[in-house]
Amino acid sequence: MSVQKPVYGFGDLPLADVDSGTNILVTGPALGGIRTLVMRMLLCRRSDEGALFIAADTDGQKTLSDYEAAGGAVDPRRVGVVDCTEEGTADESHNVVSVGSPSDLTGVGIEFSNLYERLVAGGATNVRTGVYTLGPFVMYADAKTVYRFLHTLTGRIRTADGLGVCAIDPGTVDRQTLSSLAQAFDGRLELAREDEEIRVRTAGLADQPDGWRPIDL
Repeated sequence: MSVQKPVYGFGDLPLADVDSGTNILVTGPALGGIRTLVMRMLLCRRSDEGALFIAADTDGQKTLSDYEAAGGAVDPRRVGVVDCTEEGTADESHNVVSVGSPSDLTGVGIEFSNLYERLVAGGATNVRTGVYTLGPFVMYADAKTVYRFLHTLTGRIRTADGLGVCAIDPGTVDRQTLSSLAQAFDGRLELAREDEEIRVRTAGLADQPDGWRPIDL
């Protein structure tokens, strides 16, 4: 008898559920609400879910605080952070591990795998992984190196039936680099802000609403 794989839902966000193993690239201006959007996409919706953050430009403690402010439960058995910021420090009691720099992609990958296994051991059989943001990685390494890192990361998430949500401000990279990085993902969620209105639209993801739709962040 086959076992039905889980799907990942997004609560009141204007997004349909996605299959396990899906990786989404979220693009939008840094000051347009993209961080809040990513946090809400990573909120655990079932008791068997966990959340894992790769924090490249905001330290681990601030990341956990922002997740809690978005409505997430910061349970160290189910939630953890790989802190890649240069000012970051490890905090075992809150399940924060430190790499020391976004330039150390090998170290990030190792700590990600270790932390993922720790969350699964704590009961989180389905893990939502968020990367905020890809900008610092691109600053320290060329696009091909970052793509290889993302290809490995998204492959691990796909194999583990997880969910991957990675954010980038398209204004921080050239169009060719953005197009290259996007190839590591199953689809894209674009966020745009005009005056006081925030809208999103999807591309490449199955069974999603068409066109731009408003979102309350």
